[in-house]
Amino acid sequence: MKVSINRDLIVYEEDDEILLINMKKNTFHSLDAISSIIWKKIEFYKKIDDVIEFIYQNSDGEKEIITKDIQEFVINLERVGVLRIV
Repeated sequence: MKVSINRDLIVYEEDDEILLINMKKNTFHSLDAISSIIWKKIEFYKKIDDVIEFIYQNSDGEKEIITKDIQEFVINLERVGVLRIV
């Protein structure tokens, strides 16, 4: 699964949190510290499998749970217009 980030999005980072602002829809979404790490990896890798592998290699979580959680996170971001699954 590969993603494309919405071009109308402004990403604002403060401390360990990220605020995603969709200028076209006038909506915003706040990411906590863990979600912010995943977001940064999505921006870097663009491929969700690579994000999952990075998180798995750098945590003590089970790969199946990490995969499920990240896929749900990405689907939710697509649903609110932050990114698109391509």
